[in-house]
Parts: sequence; structure tokens; C-alpha cells
Amino acid sequence: MVKLSGRPPAPPAVPDPTLLLTAAVCRLAATIGVRLVVIKGIAADQYGLRPAHISSDVDVLVDHDDHGRLLAELGTRGWHRRPSDPDTDAFPVHSASMYHPEWGADIDVHFRYPGLEAEGGIFEPIWAQRTTMWCGNQPVCIPGLVDAIMIGAVHAIRSRFSRRHREELDFLVRRCSDLDVTLLLERADQLGALAPARPFLERLKPFEAEYDWGEASAEWRLRTEFPEPSQRRAMLWKQAAPRERLTKLRLALFPPASAFVKETTATKLGPAQLAGRYLRRWFRGAKALPQALAVLRASGRRRP
Repeated sequence: MVKLSGRPPAPPAVPDPTLLLTAAVCRLAATIGVRLVVIKGIAADQYGLRPAHISSDVDVLVDHDDHGRLLAELGTRGWHRRPSDPDTDAFPVHSASMYHPEWGADIDVHFRYPGLEAEGGIFEPIWAQRTTMWCGNQPVCIPGLVDAIMIGAVHAIRSRFSRRHREELDFLVRRCSDLDVTLLLERADQLGALAPARPFLERLKPFEAEYDWGEASAEWRLRTEFPEPSQRRAMLWKQAAPRERLTKLRLALFPPASAFVKETTATKLGPAQLAGRYLRRWFRGAKALPQALAVLRASGRRRP
């Protein structure tokens, strides 16, 4: 007689949807002749550059000229582009997030990457030092180790107001403690990341006071010095010409519906839904007003 256990057998493990999606988007890019590099996600995991966790999306980098073509091809396969924030001064566009009703993860298609500010663009230098790994029985191009480190560093620094990203930066510093920092400095210089990645690089080795880090772009300083949207908008309003200030104020208070649609998977919002989101926006803005006013008061003493 067979003795039955009172506990049912464990269900088979469900594959990580981002791994399947990574293989699928790389296959699609190869089919249409688009060069594509998978960044963050499985690349960081492959090199052990971050604590283990399941990614919420698939991040890929393509050449600027191929960006529209890949998005169009994804569109023919049922993928939709999430609207971006219409205030592109406060939220400069660097990628397009694509979602599909039948997939549990987005594809974030980058044509540039904040913190990597090389004048000639970053795709070609990263492509030149790419390597290949296998994912879902599909060859996948990922950045070389040093490039993956630089991407991870500027990503964590950009969001260092978040505890999780501070922990990721600490993890990356420990992971790179035995590496030759000279190689990281040289590559950071080539990718235009010396100034943005400075908080990471300085922790690996003490530098003489006169070391020339260069200067990060105004966009990078805006992203890292003012994490709250109200702070960014206040700073940009202060810097704007008088005739532009009314437009910026109107966009902050009465943005188009796409500013709210981007937070959902819906294609449109009804009048009641839209009204509710405007009210919540104004309420958040009122709570953040003291911080915004503090930014305006300090702007005379702070470098823009």
C-alpha cells in the first residue's frame, strides 16, 4: 500500500518572465538586424554586481538610429509604448517603456543612459566591448565587465535617495574593491562618466585633491540634487525666462492626460478618473510646496 503524504507536491518552478522576455527581444532584434545590448538585469547578475533579486523589466540599449525601428517592430507584435511625462525639462527622455497585456514585465528600450555622457554617444563604445551569454537558449549580448560596473554605479548614484539603491552602491563598492581602479577611471572617462560616477570611484581609492573629475551635465545635477519633482520644477522655473514661466506653471498644475495615463496600462481615463488624479496631484504639490520654496530660496547660493 502506498502511503500518501498529507502535503501536496510543490508546483514546478515558474521561469522568471524577464529571462524569457530577454531572450525574445534579443531574438527579435537579431531578426530585424538591430544591434542590441542587454544592460542591468541579467548582465549585473552574470557579473555578480548587485544583490540577487528578480527584475521588474528588461533594459536594453540600442543605437539612437535603431530606436524607432525596434519600437515599431514591437508595436506590430502587440507591444504598446507607455506615455512619458510631458514635462521633458524636469524628466528628460532617455528610453521608451513598452508593455504587453500578456507579459508581466516591460521592455525598457534605451537610446542613451543618464550618467554616461560621452559626446559621441555611448552605444558604439559599449558595443565594441560587449560579450555574449546564453539566456533561454538564445545568445544575448551584454556589456563588458567594466561597462556593466559603470552602468550599475551611475544607476545607483542617480537613485541614492532610495535605501535599496544605496545598498546596491555599497554592494558594488565591495564587489569592485580588488579591481584595478585605473581601468575603471579610464573607461569612465571614455564614457563621459567621471563626474557622475565620482561618488563610487572615490570610495575605491583615495585620490589627490587636484584630480580632475570634470563637471557633470546640468541634467545629471538636476536628477541627483533634486529627487522630488516639485524641487526640479521649482529650479527649472527659477532658471526659465519670464515668458516661459507661465507655461511651466501651467504644465505643472494642468498637465495633459498622458501624464496620468503613463501610470497605468489604460489607453485613456474617464472624466472621474482624470479629476481624481488632478486632485491627488494638487494635494501632493501642496505638501511639497515648502520644499520647492526652499529650493527657490537656496537657488541664489546654489550652482544651477
